[in-house]
Amino acid sequence: MSRAPQPRPGRPPARWRALVALLLGAMLLVTACSSGGGDKKKTDNAAATSGTDQPGAPGASNAPGTGGDPAQVTVTPADKATGVEVGQPITVAVGDGDKLESVKVTNSRNEEVDGKLDADGKTWKPNAPFTFGSKYTVTAVASNKVGPTTATTTFTTLTNDKKITASFTPEDGATVGVGQPISITFNAPVKDKAAVEKALVVTATPAVQGSWHWFGSQRVDYRPKDYWATGTSVKVDLNLRGVDAGNGAKFEQFKSFTVKISKTKTVSVVDVDTKTMKVYKNDALVKTIPVTTGEVPKYATWGGIMVVQEKYTQTKMDSQTVGLGAEYLIKDVPSAVRITTSGTFVHGNYWADPAIFGAKNTSHGCVSMTPDNAKWFFDNAANPGDVVQVVNAKEKTVAADNGFGDWNLSWDQWIAGSANKG
Repeated sequence: MSRAPQPRPGRPPARWRALVALLLGAMLLVTACSSGGGDKKKTDNAAATSGTDQPGAPGASNAPGTGGDPAQVTVTPADKATGVEVGQPITVAVGDGDKLESVKVTNSRNEEVDGKLDADGKTWKPNAPFTFGSKYTVTAVASNKVGPTTATTTFTTLTNDKKITASFTPEDGATVGVGQPISITFNAPVKDKAAVEKALVVTATPAVQGSWHWFGSQRVDYRPKDYWATGTSVKVDLNLRGVDAGNGAKFEQFKSFTVKISKTKTVSVVDVDTKTMKVYKNDALVKTIPVTTGEVPKYATWGGIMVVQEKYTQTKMDSQTVGLGAEYLIKDVPSAVRITTSGTFVHGNYWADPAIFGAKNTSHGCVSMTPDNAKWFFDNAANPGDVVQVVNAKEKTVAADNGFGDWNLSWDQWIAGSANKG
């Protein structure tokens, strides 16, 4: 009887070996699938990280590793803008969370323009309006945690085909008497008086109650309610550049001038009845001068308050220049002081009998006296802005715009002539 073969010691039976081989094959298959899936996941993650550099993606940044967008800056006027108003401010808009660091403006000569940001931190204004027909460059810098962003733009202001200018009295730096108004004359009619008047700023130290008053459309004067206080300092700003006069003509001037009021109040009172001139210094009488005034009724002297405009050590007087025909022609009138534009003077008179002064009115409307007295008046009481007042006149009061007869209007009449009443 034979026996079945016995397995070798330490070696599993064949069916076990087959089962083990089958299990190992399955494990290898699972391992191979897992390894392939892991490599694909790693590749997908690398593509998402790269995608964060795209604008709008979460955590987007143009500066790798910092996170967020760079600062945004938008300047108005826009780049290459033309026809920009000279008074237009520059505005700079920045993004939420961004900070405007600086604004710099240069002209065509690369000179920096003086100016500053308003309290809002977004509006830059030049200290003086831009000039007409000029090119400017704006450089604005904003920043955030990503870093700074710089915007550079250029613009050109409009040209000024119609120009209007202003001349003024008294001149810059002048010292004048207490009766001197500030007088501005324009070379063309002004239609928008309110806009122009608003651009004329008077600052007095000590402060005064004062107002502008228009005489027609080409002259505007400023005076206080009462005579200036002695020693007053006056600064006048002509902030006119870019202001439209209302007829399409625009101003180009942007300047200031200063005036000093004399430390002495000088008022000379001419009395037609007594034929005298009394000169007061700081309200104290210092001299009484015999005079002759205009012959009544033919040449009666204007009444009212007049102000010294100019003076000549010697001048020619021709009656034809004031519409009096061939009444007189005197080539060397001494110590002549003009007090009206129409031709009223205080002057020396060497051709008349000295006995008439203080006794008879014989002139053609002027106030005259001996040459010696005229020279004293010329030297001591006849500076521009000093006051000459004619009382007891047989002629009407001088017109307010005849020279500087401004003081002949009451305060209510004066402020009624302002374009910005109230």
